[in-house]
Amino acid sequence: MRTIHYTDGRAVPSVVVVWEDQERSGWFRAFWADAPDASTGSPVIGYCSAGGTHRTIRAVAAEVRRLHPGEPVYRNGREVVP
Repeated sequence: MRTIHYTDGRAVPSVVVVWEDQERSGWFRAFWADAPDASTGSPVIGYCSAGGTHRTIRAVAAEVRRLHPGEPVYRNGREVVP
């Protein structure tokens, strides 16, 4: 679990979860959330940044692992295996 710091000063312990991308049907994106089975979170890679959305869950997990080595990635409460 990593602590995410927001610009408003909040610090929230978070894990990475993969959900369907709400802006691209059939695509997936990683989010920081407070638990592996959470239903809300903040994007790991912002919507205005390059990357972030992928066709497969494994591709999302690979990008997260490249950017944040050692960080576990979850989908539906279970860890995504490499």
